[in-house]
Amino acid sequence: MPTSEKTRTEKAAQVNTKTVKLKITGMTCAGCSNHVTQALKNVDGVIKIDLEYPGDVATIEYDSKKTTPKELIAAIEKINYKAEIVNETKPK
Repeated sequence: MPTSEKTRTEKAAQVNTKTVKLKITGMTCAGCSNHVTQALKNVDGVIKIDLEYPGDVATIEYDSKKTTPKELIAAIEKINYKAEIVNETKPK
């Protein structure tokens, strides 16, 4: 195995990536969705955020060794919005 391929495989093994969908309530405009996105970006371990507004669903890819859905929800609730898990899936 070439060195670069081996390094890539080792890095992928170190990151335990999971995805969670959260239903967010309390957002009334695109500015609200930006506020929620910024709050989530500040959580250590968040890799990618896809927030639908309108629709109020955030799909968040995160490193499960660094954060949990409970911590993501806490970050959202800290800025006065509500969030609940829609469903949690593992990448295929």
